[in-house]
Amino acid sequence: MESGVNKENVKEDRLVLHRRHDDERKWGANRVEDHYCDACHFSNRFPRYNNPEKLLETRCGRCGEWANCFTLCCRALGFEARYVWDYTDHIWTEVYSPSQQRWLHCDACEDVCDKPLLYEIGWGKKLSYIIAFSKDEVVDVTWRYSCKHEEVISRRTEIKEELLRETINTLNKQRQISLSENRRKELLQRIIKNTLAMTFQ
Repeated sequence: MESGVNKENVKEDRLVLHRRHDDERKWGANRVEDHYCDACHFSNRFPRYNNPEKLLETRCGRCGEWANCFTLCCRALGFEARYVWDYTDHIWTEVYSPSQQRWLHCDACEDVCDKPLLYEIGWGKKLSYIIAFSKDEVVDVTWRYSCKHEEVISRRTEIKEELLRETINTLNKQRQISLSENRRKELLQRIIKNTLAMTFQ
């Protein structure tokens, strides 16, 4: 999956946004980029699709598109998987390991599994908010991806922590309304175990 412009040959790459065509809207493109190379005059229209069915057809994208498809494939194979959004512009997947009783970081773009400090330590990212979304729950997983918690706390200024917790709790109540009592207990136990693990890491 690539955006189409060969970066090795591009001297200048300008990004222009276009209006979406009806077909692009139908398949969930939230925007359409046009990467134009001034050196070779190559123009590449790049709809940012969010529909995994369309993404499996086009095979074009960046981290968000990769994570979307990889999460779908994991779920299709019977794994519990969740889509992980990082406010500082990256997206990946987490897959639940029943044998380890924990979520594993899986980044299909980087071809890595269980390397949660990759972004902060490896890439030098200044993390703030990392939220995981599954069919059953929404979880703030920021702390798993950082070993610099005080720095992260200082950057979490976009929303009050209490409001973030309330919003996540509301979303979870909506997602879990039709779940069995046993499943809700299982999810709660995971959250407690996960919170304790992140607190004492």
